[in-house]
Amino acid sequence: MVGPTAEFVDRYVGWTWDRAGGDWLDANGVRWGNQGWAGIVTDSGPLDLVKRYEVDLTTLIRKVQTERRWCAFILRPLGVARKMAGLWAGGERIPTLMVRYTDGSQASLACTLTAPVISGLPQATLAELPMPAFIEFAPPTKAVQSATLALTVVQHSGGSASTIAVMLADPPLNRDPVQQGVAQSAGGLDVNILQARGIIGAQRYPDGGRLEDYVAAPGSGTINTYASREFDPALWGGTPDTTKLPHRHLGKFVTANIDNWATLVDSSFRGEGFQPLVSGMGALRMFMPKQVSQDGEVVGYSGTGAANASIFMPEPLFGRLPRIFVRYYFRLGTPEGDRYVRNSKDRLQVYKEAGQKGPEWEDWGGKFGLMPDHTSTYGGTTGSSGGGGGWQMRLAWQDSDSDTNGPNDGGIRPGFHLFDFGVKQPASHNYSGDNADKTMWGQRGGLGGILYANQWYCIETELKLNTVMDAAPGYVADGELRAWLDGRLVFERTGMVFRSKPLALGGIPNNPAEMPPVRDLGVRALWMNWYHGGVVKNSLPRSMFMTALAYGTEYIGPMQF
Repeated sequence: MVGPTAEFVDRYVGWTWDRAGGDWLDANGVRWGNQGWAGIVTDSGPLDLVKRYEVDLTTLIRKVQTERRWCAFILRPLGVARKMAGLWAGGERIPTLMVRYTDGSQASLACTLTAPVISGLPQATLAELPMPAFIEFAPPTKAVQSATLALTVVQHSGGSASTIAVMLADPPLNRDPVQQGVAQSAGGLDVNILQARGIIGAQRYPDGGRLEDYVAAPGSGTINTYASREFDPALWGGTPDTTKLPHRHLGKFVTANIDNWATLVDSSFRGEGFQPLVSGMGALRMFMPKQVSQDGEVVGYSGTGAANASIFMPEPLFGRLPRIFVRYYFRLGTPEGDRYVRNSKDRLQVYKEAGQKGPEWEDWGGKFGLMPDHTSTYGGTTGSSGGGGGWQMRLAWQDSDSDTNGPNDGGIRPGFHLFDFGVKQPASHNYSGDNADKTMWGQRGGLGGILYANQWYCIETELKLNTVMDAAPGYVADGELRAWLDGRLVFERTGMVFRSKPLALGGIPNNPAEMPPVRDLGVRALWMNWYHGGVVKNSLPRSMFMTALAYGTEYIGPMQF
């Protein structure tokens, strides 16, 4: 899953090349040009000849250093095929890049990646790989006087000499400017955010606040938010009752089934890698306990829920709102220590039930974030979004466990959990099997592909629901989905379908313990859903923090500091 292919700079985060086969700069500075920075002339054979070759890369490494580029190259055979020893070959066959610095010292830059330029899944763990191939090294740390690349060619096919051209990898980057929104007019630290254009609600968490200012009756129980009896009958054309949801606890989180899911920390809190976004502003802290300790445990058929609460839209908007922006600041905590370390060797194998024939790997992934939803008894959760039953737009997360000290380590991979839009969708809009470039945030030049721990991010999402109508087919494919990170667009997808008419059950409650879809299947609530799974419980303590929440009908943008 992790690494480059012919289509992806990194398939794991959905970061695509501009051109299939990879993007590079040649020695003349021409993108996709033919002039190699260096050429390794290889022998004609025999086929099983194993030979190590060296080539001077001084000019190329100086460019890498001067322009602060990745120390990554594409090796292209100009002639008959060649196969090289990769990072996993071991011993003296591993590629090396030796540098001499201008101060006279020397270093061998660590090889961090070798992979063939092929379609399909990345093959970054091959001991031997065909060319063309990707290769990457740790960057030099001082001014370079000279640099020498050494490769071992393990197969000399074709019966003639062949030159391997070394090209500088030039992956596309997200250079979008920061977009300011209505928060720019809200004053420093969002002090007047509730007066900004289009804002529906906000929570800021300044020091001195109380949890009950933001969460309805914390610690005193949960409310069945999937029971129509808890809601104003006027939502379905009945007699208004403003003592019920969504009037009751308007603007606050209403806890569904996980009590004590949040605590309020002020700016002096220093546990779990926390630092305040700004002095005087605290955050909501959410904690996910460890529930599995060792291989072989029987864990049942559910994951670990850590947060499940909703902020409901005001009654005039409830089920009618077709478009919403949600902005908040997010920080991934480190309750295990100073770093967020995930090693695939530590992932446990567990059983659903005693006597199960074979174990399953734990997930190390799930759902997170605060996103709009219209869940009902008849649709919206895992695998059941779309159609006339309901929908939700949870975010997906997954730990990176590549454990190579590369850029994927130290955080989580974020994206949209579009897997849920499956069988209830029109056939041409089944998103359950979509690739990472259609679901993950790294699709636009890699930006946002990983959210690293102990760092604040401004996350903003936009959901524009598709148009619906009573006449067949009940929908128009004009829905839109976007995400911004620190004010820069990291995800965009248009022409989507999230809902259609007619409503399940005609949208009429027939059981007070159930919740039917409402009105036009517009936004019902913002849903805070933090969950480990799949269906395997969590084996590591986890925490995350949220502050400076605002939501409304226009793009909000970063807070002004």
